Amino acid sequence: EVYFKNLSKQKQKEVMEKNGNSHKLRVCVATCNRADYSKLAPIMFGIKAEPHFFELDVVVLGSHLIDDYGNTYRMIEQDDFDIHTRLHTIVRGEDEAAMVESVGLALVKLPDVLNRLKPDIMIVHGDRFDALALATSAALMNIRILHIEGGEVSGTIDDSIRHAITKLAHYHVCCTRSAEQHLIAMCEDHDRILLAGCPSYDKLLSAKNKDYMSIIRMWLGEDVKTRDYIVALQHPVTTDIKHSIKMFELTLDALISFNKRTLVLFPNVDAGDKEMVRVMRKKGIEHHPNFRAVKHVPFDQFIQLVAHAGCMIGNSSCGVREVGAFGTPVINLGTRQTGRETGENVLHVRDADTQDKILHALQLQFGKQYPCSKIYGDGNAVPRILKFLKSIDLKEPLQKKFCFPPVKDNISQDIDHILETQSALAVDLGGTNLRVAIVSMKGEIVKKYTQLNPKTYEDRLELILKMCVEAASEAVNLNCRILGVGKLTNTNFLNSSIRVTYYSKVLRESINVGGLSIYSKMVCLMAPITITGNCAALAERKFGHGKGIENFVTLITGTGIGGGIVHQHELIHGSSFCAAELGHIVVSLDGPECLCGSRGCIEAYASGIALQREAKKLHD
Repeated sequence: EVYFKNLSKQKQKEVMEKNGNSHKLRVCVATCNRADYSKLAPIMFGIKAEPHFFELDVVVLGSHLIDDYGNTYRMIEQDDFDIHTRLHTIVRGEDEAAMVESVGLALVKLPDVLNRLKPDIMIVHGDRFDALALATSAALMNIRILHIEGGEVSGTIDDSIRHAITKLAHYHVCCTRSAEQHLIAMCEDHDRILLAGCPSYDKLLSAKNKDYMSIIRMWLGEDVKTRDYIVALQHPVTTDIKHSIKMFELTLDALISFNKRTLVLFPNVDAGDKEMVRVMRKKGIEHHPNFRAVKHVPFDQFIQLVAHAGCMIGNSSCGVREVGAFGTPVINLGTRQTGRETGENVLHVRDADTQDKILHALQLQFGKQYPCSKIYGDGNAVPRILKFLKSIDLKEPLQKKFCFPPVKDNISQDIDHILETQSALAVDLGGTNLRVAIVSMKGEIVKKYTQLNPKTYEDRLELILKMCVEAASEAVNLNCRILGVGKLTNTNFLNSSIRVTYYSKVLRESINVGGLSIYSKMVCLMAPITITGNCAALAERKFGHGKGIENFVTLITGTGIGGGIVHQHELIHGSSFCAAELGHIVVSLDGPECLCGSRGCIEAYASGIALQREAKKLHD
């Protein structure tokens, strides 16, 4: 332990020397509302406790400065922090446009503040629209950003805002292992990610044993017992305001029917918050004997209230994050926290569309006690964060780097590369097997595919198309440019029913069912067709033993018997485009039927199919 402490001091000393011995790290902490202050306050106390290393500037904006939300900037003053700047940035309104205008107003006011403070680093928390304005301003003004609680997943527009701030931030403090993995998956530099836990847990895990009965009585009355009251905190869902208002109305109806003492907190500043307040007043919540409606509860007191409640209900992140530390039952309504990691104390009611459903959830959860959960922290986040701040080297380049996963190089548009990588799909419509191969212009088989020939022509067509599509798709990964399919000898012969009859039965039937036309369209490439023997002769002329030879003949034996003739370096087609199809020379007019449709061909006696037929006769 002493060794690691000395090592840490040595590293801090080195960083101090890099940054200049006389330079303190000037940290600007910007807080927008009561929720983010509960996470930022422990860090602020830690920074303030080390004046030899840090210089703290506090900027307050957003709902902190609004009377309707309790003027919560006062609790910052009560914590003995000097507020260097107050920015009124909230534009009043009840729709999404008001949030956009608030972001715009903050962007107008923040540059002057940041120019005056000139912080080395700004700490931004969470996923609120105010935080997006802070991160945008700092990033554009070349100020390093430390983002708290990045990488988490939830519902509504908050997800998009949180991830946008992540891309603007230079350093990241996350609360869970999953959040850390999300940040890495988002291509953030692992060396700039700290898995610290939630800073609020540093206070949560040390606060439970304090005097709580006086706090409960102050907010809920003298006659209330522990585990016999409810804390309700519900916010509008900005991506579905109408539904969230209806859900809040149903929640209040269920709470009235449940008939337990309930502390209801006003919603935060979002589109739809005024309508939620109107719903509260319409139902007389502020004057109901079982309810206490309040704009704000100091965090120290709030955690005592939820720690000893019979249940918490709503859609606040506090319910799925902080409350788990006490094992208090939670009913999470709707989709606002979809994707958050939760303990077993949380009961999700995704479709809170009826009063009975919410009431049933209250009956299931109220009064239970669950094991305490430490998913979001172990109470030691602040020391880790301070150590992380001290390790930041201000002389490192400001421009952040993204750690993209390795990907295959894009196919070059260089003409030499195109000529080098162009390839073709070779298709063999054989009697026994169907084959497709990716063949390079050097004559190399890059990859080949083989399937047994189906019995029906429709199945053959479907299979060969599937094989071609698979090969063409894989060719992209193999850096091959497919320029065509097969080899065309004469484009007119495909339309000639006379000449087609001299082709194999497989090819003739494929043409009869429209196979060649469909085939060509499906692969989106010209699909010329010729017989195997001709292909073999052309291949030998281009790449094999026939290269440079003026006259030669190729012979092929397999399912059938065929070949190709090259004369004076040119392929000889013959009148029927079957010049070297030796297997179809008729040797007996009354012989067995051949696949070409004729009788008595050599192939009808000597091919692989003929030999199988003769073997079967002998066996029978």
